[in-house]
Amino acid sequence: MGLHVETGVDGRTLSDFLGVTRDELADSMDAKMLLAAAKDKRRQFAGWMEQTHWTGLSDQVAEHVCGFLGENLAGIFAGAWAKYSEMTKAAKETLDDPARTVDIGLADHEFEYELEPSVDILLNGKSVAKIEFKITAKFAVSALELSLKKGCAYRVRCGKCDCKAEIACAGTTVWERNLLEVELPGELNLKKPVALAH
Repeated sequence: MGLHVETGVDGRTLSDFLGVTRDELADSMDAKMLLAAAKDKRRQFAGWMEQTHWTGLSDQVAEHVCGFLGENLAGIFAGAWAKYSEMTKAAKETLDDPARTVDIGLADHEFEYELEPSVDILLNGKSVAKIEFKITAKFAVSALELSLKKGCAYRVRCGKCDCKAEIACAGTTVWERNLLEVELPGELNLKKPVALAH
């Protein structure tokens, strides 16, 4: 089931956009699952967990994973748009004439953002294990128009976006969400224009 949301892009992080919380993540990761996922060659971490029965592991790991979602959403979109040759060509043309503004419409398009972070487990200040994650967000964008100036996108008009996001730990999905028909604002002036050409 997808969520219908009203949200903006500018100034928001991936975490804001997806609505993922530390508590939600922690609830889906118990210590047993994290222990099984940990790369712990010397079994130091496993031994310590057996002795202490520490219950705060899920909360602390979830906090770190949420920290990996701090990327600015406008930067993620711009990174994808910079791969379109038509977009970079138009952006480069605005570098030649700094007074020139170009409006360009993007056909419906999809792109994927992927990150593979890991959380290091420290005992007495030494890394004894590593828990690996994979964060994937698939975006489908439609009816979008960008205004370009000085090689940068500085305004976005119209647009809708669907997004399917997933966080996996050692190949097991621990969180997922579908966002349907997220309305990009009628006109969004980017506080910090996003460079598409240099």
